[in-house]
Amino acid sequence: MPYDQDTGAILLLLERSDAFEEALQGCFPDEGLILAMPSSQHELVASACSISIEHARVLRASFSLDAPHSGTALLRLQFEALLRGAWLLFAATPSQIEKLSATLGQEAEQAAKNLPSYSVMLEEVVKRGPEGLTAPLVEFNQNTRHALNSFVHTGIHPLQRHQQGYPPELAQTLVKFSNAIMHLAYRILASLAGSQLLMNTVTRKFYGFADCLPVKGQGLQ
Repeated sequence: MPYDQDTGAILLLLERSDAFEEALQGCFPDEGLILAMPSSQHELVASACSISIEHARVLRASFSLDAPHSGTALLRLQFEALLRGAWLLFAATPSQIEKLSATLGQEAEQAAKNLPSYSVMLEEVVKRGPEGLTAPLVEFNQNTRHALNSFVHTGIHPLQRHQQGYPPELAQTLVKFSNAIMHLAYRILASLAGSQLLMNTVTRKFYGFADCLPVKGQGLQ
């Protein structure tokens, strides 16, 4: 069935979301992120966060193209990329970092299969990461995990949404969730630069974009 959406509202939200990212990008120097302590670990963290941000951009493009089911599945990828970055920063061992830093090949691919799963990474980040990061990660996981799994694996959620129409309010909620995850990714990138001023500036950017961020406790039903 066609995407059942309030076109004006979702397009306005997408425009505001683009502006939010532009504001976050504008906090960084023109040459982009400069690592305060260049290392394999921090390079991997930066890569994971950049991939998460890339997923956010494509998610917004999916909703603008009336492809909400693809966009919803991307939210899971976006979250997992952020979670991987947080895990690499706060919980990964030197051996695990070495495995993910190895040149891609059959041997490196096999070694990387033994790395922690989604749920284990989340548990380890919660134990070792700052509450300002772990609290929203836990809340997002609790409110969205089952529904997003369903979209990734073409379960009941996407099948019923496709038949009955994708609710406009759900589309807006998804984009807002994506914006919140994107903000966390930029905050982690700012921390890698080693500048408290940059970290504070990036963190406070949400004040001007509260309209495109989720309300605490929202789910995907």
